[in-house]
Amino acid sequence: MNNVIPPFVWPEDDEVNEEQLEDHEGPERMDYDALVMLANLPPLTEELLSRSPALPVKTRSSAEYTLVLDLDETLVHCSLTPLDNATMIFPVMFQDITYQVYVRLRPHLRTFLRRMSKIFEIIIFTASKKVYANKLCDIIDPQKTMIRHRLFREHCVCVYGNYVKDLTILGRDLSKTMILDNAIQSFAYQLDNGIPIESWFEDKSDTELLKLCSFLEAVPSAGRDVREILRRRYRLRDHIPFYSIIHQQEGPGRMPMIMPIHIAPAQEVEENHVEEQLITQVAQKPLQLVQG
Repeated sequence: MNNVIPPFVWPEDDEVNEEQLEDHEGPERMDYDALVMLANLPPLTEELLSRSPALPVKTRSSAEYTLVLDLDETLVHCSLTPLDNATMIFPVMFQDITYQVYVRLRPHLRTFLRRMSKIFEIIIFTASKKVYANKLCDIIDPQKTMIRHRLFREHCVCVYGNYVKDLTILGRDLSKTMILDNAIQSFAYQLDNGIPIESWFEDKSDTELLKLCSFLEAVPSAGRDVREILRRRYRLRDHIPFYSIIHQQEGPGRMPMIMPIHIAPAQEVEENHVEEQLITQVAQKPLQLVQG
C-alpha cells in the first residue's frame, strides 16, 4: 500500500487579474550567509567538470528553451510533521521507516506548470531525496505531461554544506536554460541563469508564480541569451560582497576562500556518512538578512 499513489484533485486557485500584478522582482531581501558563500565560491573540480550529462539528448519534439524548477519552498512546502491546511498527505518509505509527508501547494502552481510546459522543457531539480521527490512529482503530474525530467540530490554538488545545482549536468544549451529557485546559492555556478523567488510556506494570497507567467512566456520570443535578460532584470551579482566592484568580469572562484573546501558530488558526501534528510527545507527564520 505504501507505493500506491493516492488520488489527487487540484485545489481551485483564487481568480487574479494578472494585469494588476506588479512585475516579478525576486525576494525583497537576500540571505547574508548565501551571499558570503557566493563571494567565496571555489571553482568546480576537473572531475565535476568532466561529468557526463544526466539527461538524454533533447528530441525534436522538445521545446527549444529549458526551465529548471526547484521543488521545496519554491513550488511546494512539505513537512514530516503535520501541517495545518495541508493539500495532501502521502507515505514515503525511507531507511526502512514509513513517513507521512504533509504537502502544501503554492498558489497558482497548476496554472504555472500548465502554461510553462507549453513553451518550455520543464525539469524538476531538487536537493531532496529521490524517493520523496519522485513520488510527489508522480502525484502532481501523473501522466508526465508537464514535467519532462527530474533530477535529485544525487545530481547536486556539495559546497560549504550547500547542495548546489550545477546546470552543466543537464547537457542543455545554457543560453536557453533558466532555473527558478528560492535559494540563490543553489544555482551558484550559473548565477546569470537564475530566477530568485521568495521562499513560500503557507501564504494563501501569494502570487509569485502568477507574476512570472507573462515574463517567462515572453523570453523565447525575444530570441536572446537568457543570461543577458536575467542578469539585467535581477542583478544578483550586485548583492555579492565585493564581487561587482572587484571581480565582476572574472566569474566565481577567483576570490580568496574563507577556508579550504573539498567540492564533491552529493552522492559521494552521503556515502561518507553525512546525516541524510528526506526533504531539504529552508528554515523559516528571518536571520541575517540584507535589503535587496
